[in-house]
Amino acid sequence: MTTTIQLPIRNVSCDACEKVIGRLLRRFDQAKIESISKDATTLTLTCEEKELPGIKAKLSEYNYLNETTPRAHPSFVLHRIVQGHAAYRREHELLTQTLLLFATLFIGMGFAFLLWGQSERFTILFPILALLPMGIAVNAGALQHVRQLVHHLNCANGMMAGMIIGMIAGFMSGAVIGATNGMFMGSIVGMGIGMGASAYAVRKVGIMGILEGLMAGLMAGTMGAMLSVMMLTDHLIVFLYILFAVCIFILLGMSYFMLKEVGPIQDEGKETPLLPLATLGLLVLLGFMLLALFGPQSLIAFGVVA
Repeated sequence: MTTTIQLPIRNVSCDACEKVIGRLLRRFDQAKIESISKDATTLTLTCEEKELPGIKAKLSEYNYLNETTPRAHPSFVLHRIVQGHAAYRREHELLTQTLLLFATLFIGMGFAFLLWGQSERFTILFPILALLPMGIAVNAGALQHVRQLVHHLNCANGMMAGMIIGMIAGFMSGAVIGATNGMFMGSIVGMGIGMGASAYAVRKVGIMGILEGLMAGLMAGTMGAMLSVMMLTDHLIVFLYILFAVCIFILLGMSYFMLKEVGPIQDEGKETPLLPLATLGLLVLLGFMLLALFGPQSLIAFGVVA
């Protein structure tokens, strides 16, 4: 028998949250959202009576059902992702893959140290090059997350994702190569990676997201290189580590934004296996290191004595 009921809800802050709840309830054939109260505390829906226990369980699983014990949504989501809860299985796999990629790149960095460790230039640049494994891994993880949800992004979400990907990838890569090779090479690399990564991430969303990402990559790529050159004599290495920490925090915030706006990955996205991802990551790491150690260098760069 079909019935209309009202359920107490929480953690619903905008229309996107309503769409996420709609996606979660698609597996219930007769479930239909009728309305959400203006104060976002009551959900009115029509469903079969036999589906009601499952609907409540599904809403509770994703922390939308307002139960007696309050839970902060960010900490709730993080806890379940780390634990590998079934509701966030794909996010847990993505986190695991990102950590494994970082470990792979860290080992690759160790081989580079064995190969070039006796080089004076490698020794000088090592504190900067040591940032590369984490930077590559977190950007790869963020790209994977956007890629697996791209079909559910609207123009506004696509613009936000493209801007963040372009800004962070461009800033981090431009800052590293700007420090090791100077502003010209840093700007070229930063722009190329920032604009390319953002366009690839949101290419299926629409032209608005692509343009937003291209502009972010353009600005961040040149800005990252410029800041490194400007800070060569003013605690550059300390600043780069702070910069990378802030960038990682922003990428984590983007992933939470994706969960809130689009919802968890529902097995519809294509997942890249670890082996090709690790291979690509190692090639990117090798490219950065070869450019930093043997590429063209400006007179104003880290470790250059005029």
